Order: sequence, then structure tokens, then C-alpha cells
Amino acid sequence: MNDKLKGLVLGLSIGVMMTGSIAYASGTQIEVYFKNIKYMFDGHQKKTAEESFIYNGTTYVPLRFVSEALGKEVQWDGDSETVWVGRKVDLETTAAVYKGGKVTLGELEKYIAVNDLLGGQAPTAAEDDDASYKSVMLQQLIANKIWSGRINSDQMESVPGALSKQMKSTKALIDELRGGQDAAVFLQRYRLTEEDVRSQLELMISAQKALGGPAEKAYDREVAANNTDYLAASVSHILISSKDEEGVDRTKAEIDKKLVEVQDKLRDGENFAKVAAQYSEDPGSKDKGGYYENVAVSDWVPEFKKAAIELPVKLIGGPIQTQFGYHIIRVESRGYPPFVQAPNSIKQKLINSSYEQFLSNELPNLIESVNLPKK
Repeated sequence: MNDKLKGLVLGLSIGVMMTGSIAYASGTQIEVYFKNIKYMFDGHQKKTAEESFIYNGTTYVPLRFVSEALGKEVQWDGDSETVWVGRKVDLETTAAVYKGGKVTLGELEKYIAVNDLLGGQAPTAAEDDDASYKSVMLQQLIANKIWSGRINSDQMESVPGALSKQMKSTKALIDELRGGQDAAVFLQRYRLTEEDVRSQLELMISAQKALGGPAEKAYDREVAANNTDYLAASVSHILISSKDEEGVDRTKAEIDKKLVEVQDKLRDGENFAKVAAQYSEDPGSKDKGGYYENVAVSDWVPEFKKAAIELPVKLIGGPIQTQFGYHIIRVESRGYPPFVQAPNSIKQKLINSSYEQFLSNELPNLIESVNLPKK
């Protein structure tokens, strides 16, 4: 027999190997080839005292060596006959029970990891997470699961489109963060797969859609009270900045000269969008003829907000001075649209408010038990 060909008995516990010229397992001879293999980790060689072997066309390497070389502890639990690589934690352990469901530790860790990713933060080792932070994230996850379960069929119809849009922007964020690294490998740093990300985003979006119900009722109450913070307006404007292209303050005479030119052109009947494209120094609207569509008036600085509320529709007003300079304004439309057509900032504000009220007032009575592992 070739001296490289030896028998092997695989023991029932990790790391146990018995070698000899012939060895048997359950009465069956197993023949393997032992080899000295070079191990390279990130370009650096690490040596091991144990040999690797080839059996049935597959090369086997020492698990403990590879794991420890990667900084992962290896443990053998004889009671459960389980090999633990890295943290000795069961991700199927129940972290919390609430009326109607439960959250596992694995679900919580994925939720935290996705939030870290979306925030552009480096992944934090799960065992290092602050206990109070984990508790807050657990409450949020429970709330998301409860509200996603309350979604109605009409709200559900908009989830696929919203999810597709959010996945597109999330992939763009991953591309920005991964720095040329393979996307799947990058996500492994967060202990995530693309499907994990998609699943958590779908849960969040479904909860947001369901929260639109109480948010809409709150919106209707504000509209009935004629709360102008919830007004939406479409506005065209021309900004003459207080500073020139180099950031130097303009004199009042320089500003007045530009304003007079703009007002004269508009008074002579020139197209507002054309004049805005020529004169406006607002980069956010210049290329759109100075036009902002369906914006919550509360999103604008106070002086601009006041003008958007008070100026007669379709009449040119101004100049209005703000921190950005001087504005010639024409309000194109103004009113309280149905909730579904309200500006996103208004809807999100009310959804967030409904969510916070749920967390404070309803959720504590729905959570039956919490079992977060100690560090």
C-alpha cells in the first residue's frame, strides 16, 4: 500500500482522529490521502500542525484551524452534538412574545443589521450591542410585525412597487459602501443576504402602508381645522441670490438691478419659466422653470411659507426676502389634497406620529415576555 494512503476513523467528537495502516468505522474501511496544503489568509500564509486529507474526491481541512485563523472560536457541545463556530448562540431562540406572534433572536439581529446598513454604519458585532439599544430595536420590530399584519388589501397593492423602488436605492447605497467588493461578500459583513434585506424592507414598507390608516384620519382632522401647516402648494419662483457665484455678498444696488430686470420682463408678458431659466439662481428649480410642485408649505422657510399661503393664486408677487436672497413668486395652486395625494413630507410626518403613539400607548400592553441574552 502506498505510504501516503492511510485509513481513517472519524470520531464522534470534534477533533478526534485515529490513524493507522488500516482503520474501520462501523466495519467499513475508509481510505484517504493525507496532504500538506498551504493556507493563505488575505495574502498571508498561516501554518497548521494538522494535515488535510482527500476522501472520495473532496478535500477536507481542519475546521478548528480555519475557524481560529479567521478569528472564530470553535466549541463542541457533546450534549446536543453540535459544533459551534463563533458565537455560541441559537438564533432560533425566542427573543420576545407578543399577542399574536413572536420574534426570534435571529430576526432581531437581521433587523438591527439592516438598519445599520441603511444608515451607512459599519456593522457592530451583535454581542456588543447595547442592551437598551437592542430593547428599542426589538420594540420597533414587534411594532412592524404587528402593523404589517394589519395591512388591508388596498394598501397591499402598493407594496410591490414601493419595495422595488426601495431595493433599487438600497442597492445603490450598497454599491457606494462596498468600494468595489462583491456585493454578496460585503453583505456578509452584516451577516445578511440580499434576500434578508428585501424581507426586512418589505416588512417595514408594509407597516408604513398600514400606518397610513390612522395617519389619514389625523390628516382629515387637521384639514377640518384649517391647519395651514398641512396646506400643499405648487409655486413658481425666481431667486436672486444675496451672494454672487463666488460667494461674495452683492450690494443692494446689484440685487435691485437684477430684480428690476426680472420684473420688467414679467410685466412685459415674457414666459415665467423662460425668465426663471435665465435669471433664477436656485439650482433646485432653475432647470424646471422655477417650479416646485405639490410641496407642503411647512417645508419652506417662514418668509416663503407666508407668501405661499397668502399670495393670490396666479398673481406674481414679491420680491420676498429670505436667508437665500430675494424671490419673485407666483403661486400656481394651493389647497388640501386628499391624503393619498398629499406631499410625502406631510404623510410621513403623520405616519411617524401614529407610529410613536403606538409605541408609547398600545405596544406595552401587547408584549407578553422579553428574553434578550445577556452579554
